[in-house]
Amino acid sequence: MLTDQSITRRARHLSLAFFLSLVSTLLQAQDKLVIVSPHWEGVKYEFTQAFEKYYLKKSGRTVLLRWMDLGGTSSIEKAVDALYRATPECCDIDIMFGGGMDPFESQKIKGHLFPYKIPDELLNQIPKQVQGVDLYDLDYNYYGAALSSFGISQNIPVCKYLHLPQVSTWEDLTQPGLESWISSADPRKSGSVHMIYEIILQAYGWERGWEILYQMSGNIRSFLPDSPAPLKEVTVGDAAYGLTIDINGLSQQTFLGRENVRFFIPPNVSVINPDGIAILRGAPHLAIAEDFLNFVLSPDGQSLWMKPLGEQGGAQKFGITRMGIIPSMYPNDPSKLLVPTNPFVERIGFIYDNSLGSLRWQLVNQLMGQTIIDIHPHLQAAWKAINRLPPEQAEPLKNEFSQPFINESRVKELSQLWRKDKVAADRLGNEWMQQAVKRFDRLTQRAETLLSVIHK
Repeated sequence: MLTDQSITRRARHLSLAFFLSLVSTLLQAQDKLVIVSPHWEGVKYEFTQAFEKYYLKKSGRTVLLRWMDLGGTSSIEKAVDALYRATPECCDIDIMFGGGMDPFESQKIKGHLFPYKIPDELLNQIPKQVQGVDLYDLDYNYYGAALSSFGISQNIPVCKYLHLPQVSTWEDLTQPGLESWISSADPRKSGSVHMIYEIILQAYGWERGWEILYQMSGNIRSFLPDSPAPLKEVTVGDAAYGLTIDINGLSQQTFLGRENVRFFIPPNVSVINPDGIAILRGAPHLAIAEDFLNFVLSPDGQSLWMKPLGEQGGAQKFGITRMGIIPSMYPNDPSKLLVPTNPFVERIGFIYDNSLGSLRWQLVNQLMGQTIIDIHPHLQAAWKAINRLPPEQAEPLKNEFSQPFINESRVKELSQLWRKDKVAADRLGNEWMQQAVKRFDRLTQRAETLLSVIHK
């Protein structure tokens, strides 16, 4: 019979065994590579296993891949920036892997990337663009390692039980009946969720985009710390809808079945976006970093994203489900791959302006943070009160509720502020927060006053 003490002793032995195994691996590996990435466990595991075999065969040497977990893309960017401020020559990291393309353009501007042109036999297989979006930097500072799209995951049983609607686009998430049934993440901590908000702003335009973002945020239960978290809430039924990147949504749909969790991409208002990879300036293991980049962008590396689990050349433990960047790897029969579509043939949405998205990355994060996330209870209270009114009385309040706090004409000017004067930028952000609290509290009071007259 196992007692608490015996269980504790066994746990200690297991922990010691794991530690000794890890030390043994560290001592035995002849080479090392340090990667910072927001990717989930499956991506890290599959690329580690495959690259170790590739590297051993190529060089006759063993290699240890050390994956640094610094949080989501936005948190990684802040950490990398801080490391380079401390030691400008080197941040002791070799590879930055994952998180869209905008952060890589930002790191390029800051001079944090190492230009590396992959061999021509690999580069010639990759088109310069897909659906109007660049697949790699023309100066070879960064490359798209895979393709992503963005959409909504829906818990089918929860929606049926609560009689919630079948949504099909971002606008549908603004419906009053969805209050507290939508899950999202904080775009300041998650690059993929930031992309969803930037997509909405570009697809609908600045004014209409913010209208959707404010009203949708009134229905969001909370803003979670990383991109996988909303899908977890959808999976367990705490939320009916979640904003997510395709890799998370499709993986969960495959695991649980379409009858339980449905992932879909809103038609014409989503985009194909490359997920970047780059070598960081001063990489301590430069030659190995170049080998890793070559591997990820080769057919062998691309197969890990796309081929069914367990198939030769595909992932062996985790089905990753990601669209690759080499058109010739898409067969005529899409059922032979994990991915649901060929982005080089089928158009998914509008043409995304990558330069604009990169320019205003920090500005959009600040607006989302200061006027929505950090004062979310005030926003929720106003939205709830407004939606209790009859439509004709709610409409003017709803219009005021949804107005952006800056005009589009000022976007480029203020975007530069976040690059040049952090103190002034923070001061402006605090002003927006105060304005937002006053606006939403005022609207709550007006709505409650109108309701009290109605109920007399």
